[in-house]
Amino acid sequence: MKIVSTLLSLLFCTAAAQAQTLLFHTGDSTGYPYRIPAIATAKNGDVIALSDLRPCGGDIGYGRVDILSRVSHDNGATWSDAKTVLAGSGSGADTGYGDACLVADRDRNELLLVCVSGDVPYQRSTADRSQRFVVTHATLNKRTGEWEWSPVPPIDLTEQIYHGLFGGRINGLFMGSGRICQSSRVKVGKYYRLYGALCTHRGNFVIYSDDFGRSWDVLGSATESCAPQGDEPKCEELPDGSVLLSSRKHGGRYFNVFRYTDVDAAKGVWGYPTDSRNAPGGISNEGTPCNGEILIVDVRNAEGKKTKLALQSIPAGPKRSNVTIYWKELARPADYNTPLRFASNWQGAFQVSTTGSAYSTMTLQHDGRIGFFYEEEPSWYQMVYRALTIDEITQGKFKAL
Repeated sequence: MKIVSTLLSLLFCTAAAQAQTLLFHTGDSTGYPYRIPAIATAKNGDVIALSDLRPCGGDIGYGRVDILSRVSHDNGATWSDAKTVLAGSGSGADTGYGDACLVADRDRNELLLVCVSGDVPYQRSTADRSQRFVVTHATLNKRTGEWEWSPVPPIDLTEQIYHGLFGGRINGLFMGSGRICQSSRVKVGKYYRLYGALCTHRGNFVIYSDDFGRSWDVLGSATESCAPQGDEPKCEELPDGSVLLSSRKHGGRYFNVFRYTDVDAAKGVWGYPTDSRNAPGGISNEGTPCNGEILIVDVRNAEGKKTKLALQSIPAGPKRSNVTIYWKELARPADYNTPLRFASNWQGAFQVSTTGSAYSTMTLQHDGRIGFFYEEEPSWYQMVYRALTIDEITQGKFKAL
């Protein structure tokens, strides 16, 4: 009832020969490690990559952490020098900023960054002395072509999230790093709706924003988790406008689907979370729990017909190694309209890394390629970028539009 590794290995195609770009180098002149990739493609075609720089050597709560950016104006061929977006002070509420979550607005040249800050580790966070939930925005300077981030400090939404949304019932939470999902269907006022998935001490919840991250509300229940055993999660919009949750676990993923009953009012119901290892043909990797990315893109099949393709990246294992992109076609609602159906019948896998590798994220670039940004050995870790074609990932079964 699940994909066995021997069968899956027949579907693997390695990207070992694919050119890569080292965007942030652990072992550079800073002397500090880099972690946690985030990437997005802006309205004007720029590709923006973010990473933690960790002078403290660890996660938020253990000392200073900064968030740095690099930008490509040519679909990843060349990149700007690194620029600091948020710098930790080493003490107090702005001790560090990390675990970046990034989205580029589909209508205008505007970016949103959501991240964690403060001097409290996630495990010791409480509703009254918590990790901070902060946001900041960037706009494109048309004259210089540079992205200009809002003045620091960033906007602190901790009280709104912890007490306004969850009534102080949750002690620790953060948004899953990497890509924030923006709807292509639901627009309220100026902006298309955003979906962000939360890792909390009580499982996963999903929040949404109709004002590009300036305020948030809960999608579904604020008391019942949509994946009680889930860890670091991601969101994606399904072809019918429903919302998909993909959550970290040991081996495979937890998947769940939120189906709207009233889109404008954001009312609806979550399904039952499904362990992909228990689904027929489901993802059953050997990797330890690790954050990855879920992305659904428009493609053409071998007959030239337009269709949808789901991409899920995680380490194939053993442990944190061999980061891989798993894929399946979403040709009809029966392929995705329940958590079990989405979790079932994955068709192939493309091995991006052949060594120790961990967190990963991706974006659809304007040239039709997938900008893939991930952590890879040596030195735990280098922050590596590759541009991959749909044809490469699927061994010629699908192509970009």
